[in-house]
Amino acid sequence: MGYTGFSRILLVFSEWIMKFAVTNIVWLVFNLPIVYFVLILLYADTFEKFQLIVITIAVLAPFFFFPATTAMFGVVRDWILGKSAMPLISSYWKYYKENYIKSLLGGFIIVPIWSAWLYNYLTSGVEIGSISFYFYVAVTIFLFTFSVHFFSDTVHFQAKLKDSFIKSILLAIGNPHYTILIALLSGMFIFLLIKYIPVFIPFCMGSIIAYLSFYGYYRIFLKMQSLVEKLEGTGENTEQ
Repeated sequence: MGYTGFSRILLVFSEWIMKFAVTNIVWLVFNLPIVYFVLILLYADTFEKFQLIVITIAVLAPFFFFPATTAMFGVVRDWILGKSAMPLISSYWKYYKENYIKSLLGGFIIVPIWSAWLYNYLTSGVEIGSISFYFYVAVTIFLFTFSVHFFSDTVHFQAKLKDSFIKSILLAIGNPHYTILIALLSGMFIFLLIKYIPVFIPFCMGSIIAYLSFYGYYRIFLKMQSLVEKLEGTGENTEQ
C-alpha cells in the first residue's frame, strides 16, 4: 500500500529524524571518552579542575573527536549526494576507517590552534561590545568554518592533508557569505537547543550541524566548478 499526501510527508519526515538521531548517537558512542569529560566539566567547581579537564579533552580530541566527526560528515555527504546504498552504521564505519589517519593528523594541527585561540580570548579580558570582541568573533567564525570545511573536504576528496588545509582556508576566506551563514545557522541551532530543548542535544546537534556545514561546502564546490567550466568554455571559444 503506497503512501500519499500528508502520510507520505510524515513518513519522509520521520525517516529523516531517525537518520539524524541514529547518526548523532553513533557519533557520541565513538566520542565516549570526550563525552565523559565534557559531563565532568559541567560540574567542575574550581578553575584548576576546569583547566585540567579542558586540557584532557584537547589531548583526546585528535584521537576520538576528529575521526568520529569526519565519519559523520561522510554519512551526511551521502545523503546530500543521494547515495544510500550502504546501511547507515556500515557507512559510518567505512568512513571512520578510511579517514582515521588523515583526521588524526588534522586534529594534531587544528586542536592546538583552537586551544591557543580560546586561551588567548579567556585571558585577554576583552569586553563584550568592544572592537577587540568583534575581532575575536570574526576569527572564531573563520576557524569554525575552516574546521568544518576540513571535515567536508576530507570525505569529498582523496587529497593530501596539506591540500585539504589550503583548500579549506581559501574556501572560508573566499566565500564570506557562506562562511558567515554556516557559522550563523550552526550557532543559532546550538543556542536554541541548549536554551529551549536541551533534551534533543544527544539526538541531533552534531549531525544537523554536519549536514548544514557539508551542504554549504558542497554549494561552494558546485559554484566553483561551474565557474571553472565557464572559463574553460570561454578559452576554447577564443582559440577557435
